[in-house]
Amino acid sequence: MMAMGLLWVGLALLQALETQAQDSQQEIPVQPAFVEDKFVGTWYSVGLASTFPWFLKKKAELMMCKTVLTPEADGTVNFTATFVSNNQCETRTSLLKKTQQPGHYVYKSIKWGSEHNIFVVETNYEEYSLLYTTKTKGNSNFNMATLYSRTKDVRPELKERFIRFAKSHGFTEDTIVILPKTDQCIDEN
Repeated sequence: MMAMGLLWVGLALLQALETQAQDSQQEIPVQPAFVEDKFVGTWYSVGLASTFPWFLKKKAELMMCKTVLTPEADGTVNFTATFVSNNQCETRTSLLKKTQQPGHYVYKSIKWGSEHNIFVVETNYEEYSLLYTTKTKGNSNFNMATLYSRTKDVRPELKERFIRFAKSHGFTEDTIVILPKTDQCIDEN
């Protein structure tokens, strides 16, 4: 009887590992003919959709933030985000490493113990970009979709496009937010 129970546990574990392997092999499409030199620079986050637990708890408090992408001499991209947190300006920096697929970047957060895959799914470089991010921490996986704009003012059509994009990736209304515009911490200089 105990051997049969161990067999079932083993089969369940094997199926879980196979499912995880299949999920990790699913490719996220990126912008065709992606050009990094046109993509770097200043962006403002306008829309977010996320399954991160912190996001679901804090989404009502979130505001637009400013992100600056700067190419580094070693081929990485410096990703610096400035945002409002507890009525104060906070800045976080990550170094994105390129993958073999242009428009796909990775980084590891030592502080949070997580791995991130960032995909530039769609951009016209001058006005907007849609990004899809996967985050793995231990055995947990989380996803995020982001609408970035070169300016703080975004056409309503782009906000609607982002909502459709997020829903097409499985996000529900309660996990999608259009961030309120703010001047706090994100001057346009």
